[in-house]
Amino acid sequence: MQNELYSNATRSTIDAIKSDAKTANQWRTAGIKVAECFETESALTEAKAQFIADAILPALDKKHAQALAKELPRKGSKDYNALDQSGRDTWEAANQAKKDARAIAHTYFARLVSYAFPKEKTEAAPRELKTRVCEELISLIEACQKSEDAFDGIMECIAHMEKALAIASK
Repeated sequence: MQNELYSNATRSTIDAIKSDAKTANQWRTAGIKVAECFETESALTEAKAQFIADAILPALDKKHAQALAKELPRKGSKDYNALDQSGRDTWEAANQAKKDARAIAHTYFARLVSYAFPKEKTEAAPRELKTRVCEELISLIEACQKSEDAFDGIMECIAHMEKALAIASK
């Protein structure tokens, strides 16, 4: 019995990992195709609404497509104000479903943009020791000043850190 459970667990894990790798490859391929079509990120961004409608929405779960297709009266409108509490609760749920669907579509679009037009990784310039010391001292001084559980001698520590900051910032 235990061997069968373990075998099922390992098989499911293997399948999930293979599926994940396949999905990553599909995103890379889609990114390449989109980059070939639009050539620049700004061109894709300009066509965002149409591209989402044509390429992303059809792939979403049916419940998201239904949520987006549902017409709702504008909040505060005559039709909205005519709703009873149950109607407003239903409206709120439908409105939240629309927000969720739009957020999911935006997330997929952002993922696609990251594959189509990947950002070049830039290394942050190393901070000079003097800059780092000043920043760290300022941070510590502010933390001590805001502290609610101050210790004995905290004011003296703050004074010494301020002196050290004055020396370091010369």
